[in-house]
Amino acid sequence: MSARTRQAAEQATLALPFRVPPQEWFTLRQAGAVLGLAESTVEKLYDKGELTGHRHNAGRGERDHKRVPRAALIAYLIRTADYTDESFADLYCAALPHLPAATLLRIARQANRLAIEQPLSR
Repeated sequence: MSARTRQAAEQATLALPFRVPPQEWFTLRQAGAVLGLAESTVEKLYDKGELTGHRHNAGRGERDHKRVPRAALIAYLIRTADYTDESFADLYCAALPHLPAATLLRIARQANRLAIEQPLSR
C-alpha cells in the first residue's frame, strides 16, 4: 500500500464517529485510552466477556497478554452508546462514505433483510 493511500485511509478512519485509531490490535491500555476507561476496567470487561479479544502467554506462561481487535472496540462502543436513535443514525450515516463499496452493499443487504423481518413500528 502506498504512503498516499495509507494516509488517506488513516484520515478516513479518523473521520469515523468513534475516532478509533487505524491499527488492527490494541493492548488493554491502548483500548482503555480509546474507550476513555482505566486499563483495569478494560481488563474486567475483557474477563467478563463484554469486550472480546485474544489472550496469549507470549511463550513463557508467566503472564497472559490480552489483545483487543479494532472491530471489537467499535462493536463495544456501538453496544454501549446511549445516543438517541436519530443522533446514532446521523453518526452511522456520516461513517458510510468512508467504507468500501463491497461493505456498503453488505450493509444495504442486511438493512433490507432486517427491515423486511422487523417492520418499523408506528
